[in-house]
Amino acid sequence: MENAGAFFQDSDQRPLETRADLEKWLLDMSELEAVVSEDASWRQIRMTCDTESKELEESFNYFFMEIQPKIQPYADRLNRRLVENPHTQELDQKEYFTYLRSIRKRIELFRESNIPLMAEASVMGQQFGVISGKMTIKVGEQEYTLQQAARFLESPDRRLREDVYRKVQERRLQDRDALNELYTKLIGIRNQIGLNAGFKNYRDYKFEELGRFDYTKEDCFRFHEAVREYVLPLVKQINMRKKEKLGLESLRPRDSEAEPEGTEPLRPFTNGEDLLTKTIACFDDLNRFFGDCLRTMQKMGRFDLESRKGKAPGGYNCPLAETGAPFIFMNSSGLMGDLTTMVHEGGHAIHSFLSHPLKLSSFKDYPMEIAEVASMSMELFSMDHWELFFKDKNDLARAYEHQLERVITIFPGSQLLTNFNIGYTKTLVTR
Repeated sequence: MENAGAFFQDSDQRPLETRADLEKWLLDMSELEAVVSEDASWRQIRMTCDTESKELEESFNYFFMEIQPKIQPYADRLNRRLVENPHTQELDQKEYFTYLRSIRKRIELFRESNIPLMAEASVMGQQFGVISGKMTIKVGEQEYTLQQAARFLESPDRRLREDVYRKVQERRLQDRDALNELYTKLIGIRNQIGLNAGFKNYRDYKFEELGRFDYTKEDCFRFHEAVREYVLPLVKQINMRKKEKLGLESLRPRDSEAEPEGTEPLRPFTNGEDLLTKTIACFDDLNRFFGDCLRTMQKMGRFDLESRKGKAPGGYNCPLAETGAPFIFMNSSGLMGDLTTMVHEGGHAIHSFLSHPLKLSSFKDYPMEIAEVASMSMELFSMDHWELFFKDKNDLARAYEHQLERVITIFPGSQLLTNFNIGYTKTLVTR
């Protein structure tokens, strides 16, 4: 990676005297971008899989503190070369319209003064995973990660649920000062990035940086009000029904996943291997190509599915621009929600495979809204084949109910952000 400078210099200095020159330049730049992006992505993946490794943390930090800051000035110059070249007008405008629109926006937002701030923000943004990866609690004599401990919140024993819930919150509070300090610093850095780029705040800057050309923040506010008016009453009905089913006078956060006495919690799989095997079979039933995608990832070692101490929380599908097969990371513990996460990230993975043949790496840089279409749709598409996870018809019906309730309750909870696609490492050359 340290030798990449020569390739950036070539891209910066190479003559672009014909349309053919320009198109070859774009292809070569796309290949360079893919190589750099995949290197950065692997540093991210390895660190989130083992937050206790100082070597992996230093490798991640080195890229974002030392390598990427040297790339960004080149990226801006290359972007300007592209839009200023007269042969750019000869490119197929239908094919290149979205790409060129994004390039012009990047030029507009670029500020030299933001380079070190962005580097620092990238490193700080990963420290949450480092801190959270160390969190465990004891239930009885057994140690559990917080993700594994979530199994107890499905128990019909309310005293056990309350005990585990309090232990989880108390463990998080042990790192309250460190997390508050981290977040406060990150807010300050992000706000300065927005101010440097000529915005009143980071939110307005980020809205443009994310490439939201087709709607405004005011549209988002109207959507929030629609959720408040039309979705929250449905959420209240779901919670009321849950309260009645559990026979409770009041519903608490520790009760939201509980089952009534005599009803066993849904257990769609036993371990990560079983989850993957069943998901491949489910995807085969949907479309053989979908199953083949996961099999390819399995052969290439592109899964880390089970929760363990020292692993960052959350879940994601990370596209790998050079090799094409993405990586799925999650913290499964045998819960119903883990099945949803797996098929969700599987939807992202299929999207990654389908977009990989596109001509330029930047053509694959779809925004989060479109990425979530693939993943949320796969949650719903796959439901017709969930009998692979639930042999009992009553359990299958309960799983359907759980999923459809989640579709409703996700809106006010903004839980889309918990399963994220780390797309920010995908376009390092031209961003």
